[in-house]
Amino acid sequence: MQATVLKPVLKLLRAIGRMRHESPTLLIGLAILAVFIVLALFPGLFAPQDPKATLAIPLAAPNSHNLLGTDEVGRDILSRVIYSARSDVPVSIAAGVLAAIGGAAFGLVSGYVGGFFDTAAMRFVDIGLAFPTVVLALFLIIVLGRGEGTEILAIALVMMPSMARFSRGAALALRPRAFVEASRTSGASVRHIVWRHILPNALSPLLVAASVLASAAVLLSASLSYLGLGTQPPTPSWGQMLGSAFDVVYQAPLYGVVPGVCIVLLSGAYVMIGHGLRVRQARGPARIAGGALDADPVLVGAPTIADGGPA
Repeated sequence: MQATVLKPVLKLLRAIGRMRHESPTLLIGLAILAVFIVLALFPGLFAPQDPKATLAIPLAAPNSHNLLGTDEVGRDILSRVIYSARSDVPVSIAAGVLAAIGGAAFGLVSGYVGGFFDTAAMRFVDIGLAFPTVVLALFLIIVLGRGEGTEILAIALVMMPSMARFSRGAALALRPRAFVEASRTSGASVRHIVWRHILPNALSPLLVAASVLASAAVLLSASLSYLGLGTQPPTPSWGQMLGSAFDVVYQAPLYGVVPGVCIVLLSGAYVMIGHGLRVRQARGPARIAGGALDADPVLVGAPTIADGGPA
């Protein structure tokens, strides 16, 4: 019984011990993101008021009952800021993940297959990159209709071309490798080679790119809400609050400042996570090779000496 209880505790302690060797930027970014995720999951534990209820006079100054004051209809600003995490955080994560998966799959297959398929695919990607992201997202929302699901899909579709272009470069770099050629010679399918050889070796830079996409998703989601095409009232969102605060910035300065700070912090958290992952990726080859900074990285799926590969 004691061993069963101690086992998860020991795992936690070992995980904390390993975190000491991680980049401080990565740890700070993960900590900020964890705070926002907790707020998104349990906003009722932290919000002092109902975010949709009119409880005070409009544009009231900060006081003991409304720490950040009230908005233009008398709703508590702090509560609305906290509840906004419930809509903005999932949108950024879902859109970033969807864009990363779709764009990576498209780009890796295109880069590995090459030829006419790659040329045609990249021309399609160039068309997507030619449009301003906000304009294209606005067009997709107008065509598909408003709603949180539509917002996530529109943001993901807008960001997929950049991820496809990035992942194609990773596939082009890995395609001439000996272990990929050996797998192709043995008759493996394109799906098998991309899934078992290309993707595992491109995963680290793809994760860094995914964190950048999530950061861009935060800003794009806030822009859509600011323009009235994102999260719809009375559900609060940070971009929506910024749009409402524009006309009353002098009467209630905290109305716009605090949501803006939240947007910057969440977007910055993803950027810091991406920077930390880059640092970790740069340390990887040296750590795997036993400390040789100029050693070649160990490739996932590559033949080793034990498998009869080259020494």
